[in-house]
Amino acid sequence: MRGKREAGRGKRGAESRDNVLPSRAPDLVVLSREDAEAYEPRGREVCISISDPEADPARISPGFAAILRLSFNDITEMGEPTDILFAREHAAAITKFIDSWPSAERVVLHCNMGVSRSPGVALGLCDLRGWATAALERSHPGWNRLVRSVMNDLKPITRASRRA
Repeated sequence: MRGKREAGRGKRGAESRDNVLPSRAPDLVVLSREDAEAYEPRGREVCISISDPEADPARISPGFAAILRLSFNDITEMGEPTDILFAREHAAAITKFIDSWPSAERVVLHCNMGVSRSPGVALGLCDLRGWATAALERSHPGWNRLVRSVMNDLKPITRASRRA
């Protein structure tokens, strides 16, 4: 798995991770890479930055409380030997990251175009957390089915770990 987490970034010195569960779902904002690079957070916001494996990392604002960087191809099955499919390890890193920032007001997710991978992750998070999906499904009909499916494969683990 290729991924990197940048925590404690930004002008707010946001290294603290509250142990308080949010009273509601954070706002989920799905953007293209271009829009994400121009975006400036205005509150307690975290970012999931998804790029192609061969691409340079997106230039994301240091104003985010934390950034999780992931690299995988926008595919639903292997085509080339060098392809990187979205995997359980990616999904686990995403849920761990979100769990680390329970007081985040907004989660900004981006991929190259904001059409497939990032909406797939957003919908998978909604499925895992019991958050509403209808608006996201309508606004992003091209979401990556593999990404959402792999995210949903974590449901039994997520429930078991919450009981422990």
